[in-house]
Amino acid sequence: MKSKKRLIIVTTSIRVNKTEELIPAIERFDGVFFRLLRKYIRKGMMKNTDVLILSEKDGLVRHDQKLPFRKPAGKIGALTLDPKQVETARAKNLEMLKTTLKNYSEIYINVGKQYLKLIEGFERYTKAKITYAKGRYGEKARHMRDWIISA
Repeated sequence: MKSKKRLIIVTTSIRVNKTEELIPAIERFDGVFFRLLRKYIRKGMMKNTDVLILSEKDGLVRHDQKLPFRKPAGKIGALTLDPKQVETARAKNLEMLKTTLKNYSEIYINVGKQYLKLIEGFERYTKAKITYAKGRYGEKARHMRDWIISA
């Protein structure tokens, strides 16, 4: 029987919780998508859904992994890595995804075009149904919400 487990991959947000102590990644970032995720986690609607957060500094991290405060660099959705650093990060992220993705029947990707470079090619490691966020910011939030509640 195929797993009913689902996965969301979302990028960090420029809006962050400035608390100096280590806190879970889902609490560290405070953009619209993170508020949405926290809301549905609190409501108990994501019991079969894992969340990975794509950070250019840390790579893919679990939502409960504790992260330090770092001042956001650059602009929203823009990478500050050079092409060689992007390739190194991509290789590291794909290595992690190679073993992880087998566990999921559905995957939701909510990352911008620049950040997509950091996981490019992940599709070859899964047979899961993959859904990409679409539209502008607000539309992506609604799209992600609809995907979450469709479980």
